[in-house]
Amino acid sequence: MSEDQPLEWGTEQHMSPVDALMWRGDTDRRLRGTISMIEIYDCEPDWDRLIAAHDWGSRMAPRFRSRVVDSPLHTGTPSWAVDPEFDLHYHVRRIRLPGDGSMGELLSTCEQLAMTALDPARPPWEGYLITGLADGKTAYFLKAHHALTDGLGAILALAQLHSPSREPIPNKPQPPAPPPTELSALEVLARQVGEEIRRTPYRAGVVLRGALALTDPKHALSKVLRYGRSVPRVAGLVSPPGSPLLAERSLSWRFLAFEVPFVELKAVAKSMKASINDVYLGGLIGGFRIYHEKMGEQVDAIPVAIPISVRRPEDPEGGNRIAVGRLAGPMGIDDPFERVLTIREQVRAARTEPAVDIFNTLGSVLAWMPGELLGQFSGATSMNDLQASNVPGIPWETFVAGAKVERLFPFGPLPGCAVMATMITHNATACLGMNCDAASISDPELFAECIVAGFDEVLAVAEPTGDVTDRVGMRRVV
Repeated sequence: MSEDQPLEWGTEQHMSPVDALMWRGDTDRRLRGTISMIEIYDCEPDWDRLIAAHDWGSRMAPRFRSRVVDSPLHTGTPSWAVDPEFDLHYHVRRIRLPGDGSMGELLSTCEQLAMTALDPARPPWEGYLITGLADGKTAYFLKAHHALTDGLGAILALAQLHSPSREPIPNKPQPPAPPPTELSALEVLARQVGEEIRRTPYRAGVVLRGALALTDPKHALSKVLRYGRSVPRVAGLVSPPGSPLLAERSLSWRFLAFEVPFVELKAVAKSMKASINDVYLGGLIGGFRIYHEKMGEQVDAIPVAIPISVRRPEDPEGGNRIAVGRLAGPMGIDDPFERVLTIREQVRAARTEPAVDIFNTLGSVLAWMPGELLGQFSGATSMNDLQASNVPGIPWETFVAGAKVERLFPFGPLPGCAVMATMITHNATACLGMNCDAASISDPELFAECIVAGFDEVLAVAEPTGDVTDRVGMRRVV
């Protein structure tokens, strides 16, 4: 990258089909794709420096200056265009907590901000500096539409836009503001039609390869049957039924935050010969099991969805590059060791499903569906009691406008599921943010206690080592 050029992040001029599916999901208020995060700072950042940092960041990553331009029919893949009326005064705001400055009050405020729809006529993000926290700390709340990026893409952007120093860094690249893009809905439609025409030879090639495959009909039939058997599993058509305890859905979101030393998660994963993600899912499902027991409900398995990254090294860093894996969350297994190993095998099977990338494969076709119909299609996620993702974080100290980032809690949307759990490792701490449907989780205080208990029973499996001599375990942040 030459000195004053923007990052190679979010440079695509048009949404991918998967991005478009997420964008159109907003047709149904219950399926809004707003992702958010809360950063906790050790002090209040300088406001002028913070505004300057947003100006610089939006020049380094011009996607944050871009709005969505759709076709007149609201079908096909929309385009990104630099907003000629981009205004940081709208996007970056400052508020103060009115009460005791607790984490609970902060989460309540951020819930309300997250549930408020983004303006589709502007670049789809908003940032809030929140003062009034206890001990002189402040928070920064960022909400954005999932169509901007997936979790890994967001971390790639944060790692490049956050500072490694509390003091200003001289001689940073200073790319100019991107020129505004004048793009009409009819021009978007013309681009979409042109893309469909260009896809015709490719689709003809697919048909030809299919015909040639018939020269080995036994192999071709076996491959088709494997794929056909995989589709219902990937689409969730053979998932276990949802728990009756979590059956209700609403428009209301509730946030919970937890943290656990990352070294403890690694120790458990090493002792079980499992991944961090397997241990994470084992703790979550253990918490769900304990919650059901305390609520007097017995359920053997719940439908769980996990994102599977299909991002390749040559892919652009913005946008979404994810597929969906389906699990039968083994709540009926009391032993945490056996539960984690069962999850490990389910995750391995989900990652190798022949049809795992079906929504990316069919995305260019699905994107042509009207928004209302796509909303019904996206509503298939309502069968999930839990959706859980685990994103590698930033393993070094970061700063924003002179303030040190102490914690970073992520919160995904609720696309019809009962609970969305997201974990990011910030430096040496695994930060877990949970977005719960207020109708599904009727007793959030008890649920939070059960999540802590579920993780602690999994963490207790590892024997003390040189890295972990005094186990801290998980704690709820309130």
